Amino acid sequence: MKKYTKTKKKGFVRNSAKRRVARALLRVSAFLVVLAAVGLLGWQSLAKLEYTAGPSEGLNPDRERPKVEETPLASPISAPDPPNLTLASFAYKSVAGELPDVEPRDIEYAQKSVEDPSWAVVLFPAPNTPDNDDRSFAIFLRDDGDGKWAAQKSATVANQEFPRDVKTLLTEVPDDLVNPLFPENAPEPEDDPGERAVGAIEAATGERGDWEASEPESEGRFHKVPVENGGGDGLSTEVYLREESGGSLEVVGIGDGLTSAEVPGFPASLAESAFAASPDAVRFAPTTPVYDGGSDNERVREGMRDALAEVQEYPGAVGFYALDLESGDGYGIRPDETFFSASTIKIPVMAAVYKKIDEGELEYSDPILTEESDWAAGAGWLQWETPGARATVEDALWLMMTQSDNVATNALMRVSGGPGHVNEVAETLGAEDTRITWKVTSERAAVPSLDNRTTPRDMANILQSIYAGEAASEYASEEMVGLMRQNNLEFWMEAGLPEGVRAANKGGWLDASYNDVGVVEYEGKPYVLATFTKYGQNMPNGERTLADISEAVWLAQTGQTKGEFEDEREKERREAAEEAENEEENAREERNDDGQNRENGENEESERGEESSPSRPSSPSGEPDSPEGAQP
Repeated sequence: MKKYTKTKKKGFVRNSAKRRVARALLRVSAFLVVLAAVGLLGWQSLAKLEYTAGPSEGLNPDRERPKVEETPLASPISAPDPPNLTLASFAYKSVAGELPDVEPRDIEYAQKSVEDPSWAVVLFPAPNTPDNDDRSFAIFLRDDGDGKWAAQKSATVANQEFPRDVKTLLTEVPDDLVNPLFPENAPEPEDDPGERAVGAIEAATGERGDWEASEPESEGRFHKVPVENGGGDGLSTEVYLREESGGSLEVVGIGDGLTSAEVPGFPASLAESAFAASPDAVRFAPTTPVYDGGSDNERVREGMRDALAEVQEYPGAVGFYALDLESGDGYGIRPDETFFSASTIKIPVMAAVYKKIDEGELEYSDPILTEESDWAAGAGWLQWETPGARATVEDALWLMMTQSDNVATNALMRVSGGPGHVNEVAETLGAEDTRITWKVTSERAAVPSLDNRTTPRDMANILQSIYAGEAASEYASEEMVGLMRQNNLEFWMEAGLPEGVRAANKGGWLDASYNDVGVVEYEGKPYVLATFTKYGQNMPNGERTLADISEAVWLAQTGQTKGEFEDEREKERREAAEEAENEEENAREERNDDGQNRENGENEESERGEESSPSRPSSPSGEPDSPEGAQP
């Protein structure tokens, strides 16, 4: 065997809310100073917030989009499964129905853990992203003991400068599956397949042990290298390498007995031929409008025509549900489609916390000390604090709902009973398909079946219960609506409403998923709207879709025509412009008056000074003496 080594106080009353806003503004000022100090580090982290910030560029307009079927499908894979499914097949089956554009042959990397063989990871390209985006979806799987792998978690990985953002999601995943995903752990390039294989294993396992490589098995530009730990622990595996243009060796797989399904393109002499699960068209629920109760009338149908056109034009999937809070009638498109919840999941978290407050298990003034497990990248300034940062339950609620603070959310969820309690509360509020499985943070791959998820109908039901005072006590319910009224981060729903009409809402986004849910309070005729998207477009197109659907639902609720709505909006724009112009003119006049008054006051003061001052002696030239250094 050839050996290779490497060196190497109750309540949110108006005044207290104002005080908290003032405190928050002071904190924001301090926070901005910190951001200026950390420079690029802070800016790049903030670019990954799980709410309104995001890339300004949209998708490549020339990229061909997959055809989306509109017929329900019980399973994402309709073709019969091949016998003896491979690791790649189990990975693909777990996400095939939710990843447009992705096929089995698109697998980028596969690895079975050496440290814990019951774990593995398979990487797919992230769907519907710009062509120059190098992000991947990492699907982590676990063997249940009989050779059947089940997907456990998903995460987005790329050229990560901040590995902690992703690693915080993967605390239970073996390190040797996580380490290779980050550039900081990349082995040095080697021309020799054996040295390259040893370097890959050392990088994955943290250079533990004394790894040795046997002679590679090679065919053309493909190599399989058996690697064994000479330290006596019996660990061994195989590393699969492919020569790229220029002669560089790329690691495409690690694990005993990988097949051509895990390492596409490898010859049968190096990887046994195997069939992956057959690809099939991605299936979303049909776009047929749904009318519940007495909502099926001409007024609603007129508005729904505009909404339907918007949904059908969207390159991914859009679902929404509107609920009239007076009549209880509802309508929407894909109301029961499952979507990644993003930060809208903070609404059931909020409801779960208030349940505990009502039951006397929590108080507004109770202190919360953040823990390492609460840490999360994304929104909010608590991510910049060290574990042990102190907040009260009241302040944490305010941070969660108005600043979308992820650390505050995770701390509140922890002290109120964890994800299980949140899911129980959601179910009691009519949200049977809403689940929170992970803490809230960024860098996750937004695969609904593997992540925090909900449906438009579920979220509308939760908001209906809160607004009706049924989610908790009447007082607590009023508090929850009040918090959502203070949310000034997401404006997508209000962008589709007339000037002066406000929404008590909570939005969220990640990658190409954009969501906004809230209560539109209009002249005593409130309604709920919950809108979700997935696998669509980045900003600004994703947020524009939410605004357009909000406008369409507004028309359905009020009976206005689109022409009347546009005329009214244009009138409001003109009035707002005139008001702004008048205010500016008044301000100019006030400035002029102030200037004139100051000038008059200076003249009067000067005249009084001349009358009261004694004559000064003259210089020989007849001019008054000037103090030293004064200018004439």
